[in-house]
Amino acid sequence: MRPPTDWKICFFHHPLYSSGGFHGSSTEMRTVLEPLFLKYGVQVVFAGHDHVYERVKPQKGIYYFTEGASGELRSGDLKKTGLTEVGYDKDRSFLSIEISGDELYFQTVSRTGVTVDSGNIRRPAIAIQAAVPQTSTVRP
Repeated sequence: MRPPTDWKICFFHHPLYSSGGFHGSSTEMRTVLEPLFLKYGVQVVFAGHDHVYERVKPQKGIYYFTEGASGELRSGDLKKTGLTEVGYDKDRSFLSIEISGDELYFQTVSRTGVTVDSGNIRRPAIAIQAAVPQTSTVRP
């Protein structure tokens, strides 16, 4: 049986991936941070900055969320891109997260109480490599 890895979650202001028209993706930060996320096994990244909600299709196995629609809303700001799994820019919203063992549950709710996105992300297990001594047999 393979034991689970620890949850590795990052959160900060500027989104590395965003379809928001006003700000959009922070490609400079992505160049610096994404290799570190991959190296250290980050599974989920949360950001704000763009005043919309967006769940990006997993990028290199990492789930990216932007939730900046809690305050000022930029209605109609989401551009049509290939990045968006689910996006919402019609009303203010908030994102709720619950972690229970290997499952991260998320729900995004509008100001009026409508669920605009929800789901779960399963924490990946790490493979254990058995410590097998390297031996060679020399035959005459």
